[in-house]
Amino acid sequence: MYITDMSVKNKNKREVKAMKRLILITAIAVYSLFAVAMLAEYNHKENPVVISLNETLSSQPSLKPEARELYVIKEDGGRVAVADGATGEVLKKTDTLVSILPEKDRDRLKKGIKVESKNELRLLLEDFCS
Repeated sequence: MYITDMSVKNKNKREVKAMKRLILITAIAVYSLFAVAMLAEYNHKENPVVISLNETLSSQPSLKPEARELYVIKEDGGRVAVADGATGEVLKKTDTLVSILPEKDRDRLKKGIKVESKNELRLLLEDFCS
């Protein structure tokens, strides 16, 4: 009878260990899927605007060194847009609706935000469009 009890206990221990391994593997798989989904969402938000914007802006002629305003970020058709600082011509419209932004940002966009560098432009667009 003692031997039977020991074999049952050993069997239970093995089953518990197997269950713990299964739970651990499942948790790792869920965490990995979550991390991949978050990374994909981050890339989806960041890349379309920045990549297409960089392509658009790199194809634009350079402004004279004395020109301080390279770009203006403003509202155009209810969306955040980038315009040429000298001509006012819209270079790129983003998918970001101005109506979802805080009131302070909406007011700034209505007036137009003057931007003096591509880096500043990128940072502001990341802020508005993320």
